[in-house]
Amino acid sequence: MTARVVYVDDEAMLCRAFRLLMRRTSVEVETFTDPALALAYLCSHDATVIFCDYRMPRMNGLQLLEALPGTTPFYVVSGDLDAAQWVADNPRVSGVLPKPFLADRIAAIVQRHVAADN
Repeated sequence: MTARVVYVDDEAMLCRAFRLLMRRTSVEVETFTDPALALAYLCSHDATVIFCDYRMPRMNGLQLLEALPGTTPFYVVSGDLDAAQWVADNPRVSGVLPKPFLADRIAAIVQRHVAADN
């Protein structure tokens, strides 16, 4: 399977920043500003790891996670300090990353999951 990372955030600028961050890696990157489009994509494509904003219009990050099939590692990305509390009891959340995200931390998470898939 091709290593594929998906980033979902209603802020287009953060999707662009994530794509730029990942361009130095050998992984395929898909970004979405609409969680419904991300859901449709993820229902028909495999992903190695998913990063998703918590607060988005129409569907928050946990609602997207609950609608997803499978057990793909799922990281909540949020600028809200309380985000870790909101997702603490969800066993499908792999971790919470603060915004703005740190390039080294994202890269390390991606590398760990790519290595685990191989």
